[in-house]
Amino acid sequence: MIFWIAIAVLTAAVTYAVTRPLLVAPTATVGDVPNDIAVYKDQLAEIDADAARGLISGADADAARAEVSRRVLRQSETEASAPLPVTNSALLKPVYLATTVALPLVSLALYMNFGAPGMPGVPLKDRLAAPADSTKPDDLIAKVEARLREHPEDGKGWEVVAPVYMARGRFPDAAQAYASAMKYLGESPKRLQGFADARIRSENGIVPEDARKALQSILAGDPKLKEPRVWLALAKEQDGKAAEAAKDYRALIAEAPEGAPWKQLLQERLDKLDGKPTAPSKGPDAASVAAVESMSPADKQAFITRMVDGLAERLKTDVKDKVGWLKLIRAYQMMGRKDAAAKALANAKVGLQGNAAALSEIDALAMQLGVGG
Repeated sequence: MIFWIAIAVLTAAVTYAVTRPLLVAPTATVGDVPNDIAVYKDQLAEIDADAARGLISGADADAARAEVSRRVLRQSETEASAPLPVTNSALLKPVYLATTVALPLVSLALYMNFGAPGMPGVPLKDRLAAPADSTKPDDLIAKVEARLREHPEDGKGWEVVAPVYMARGRFPDAAQAYASAMKYLGESPKRLQGFADARIRSENGIVPEDARKALQSILAGDPKLKEPRVWLALAKEQDGKAAEAAKDYRALIAEAPEGAPWKQLLQERLDKLDGKPTAPSKGPDAASVAAVESMSPADKQAFITRMVDGLAERLKTDVKDKVGWLKLIRAYQMMGRKDAAAKALANAKVGLQGNAAALSEIDALAMQLGVGG
């Protein structure tokens, strides 16, 4: 009841503050007229005094008096022609009173009709304790995040939510989650690799220093692992250490099993470092597809991401590859990277300028997938 009284008082106060000026009749003033006339009288007195002392001649005194008199006449005409403000207080007062009474009543009626006045309040703690809808991932994530805010030392919780962040494209959050998991549960190859992948994705393919340290820690435990070596070779290429990167690429290609899906990507990067032209990729063969299908979901996602990022890198130079642009736009959209898909669409239109048929296909795909609109 106190709440409703407070609302009514506040509404009335606001209404009064807004409409009160309507009740105050503006006073009719004559501006600066009295002051002006007083000045003119002083001027006439000074003229008379100067004439009496012989400072000015009689003709000059008469001329000065005539000029002051003309000013007085002009000021009097201005005062007479100025309209006096009219205030119909008899009309405004009922309007003011009706508004003050009607506004809170109408607001209350609308709330009672469309609102839910009988719904009890539910504290945040009770809402979080309610069963989450398993069909709504956001609900589940919210519950996990709420628990982690209360128990940040829950390493298992961080480890569970980290890959979820990765799948939803929240790469900085994923990196933080993996870092927290390692803080409370200790380092492991899986956590280190997850942290490195999240940091690299956060930097749009650049391998930052903390990701390099994580990858080096993985190799310290098992020097034969391929994925950390691939990323570290790429880091050397990004640092301008072309010879060292090429050496690592050659070693990885030589060790790659037959049909390894990443072998073609490494060969393309090596050819680029060696200055050789690279042929457009014709897509993976049956063995490569089988290798991908045998991967774990996390490894498969990481592989797909690397493939897409590699395609995007190639299209920076091969801007006329219509098929490549179509694949890249579709891949970004399917991965939920809508901003990247829209950017790829814009880049494709720039790269394919002058090719009406290709632009038509690009626009058709964009319309089909809902990209950029």
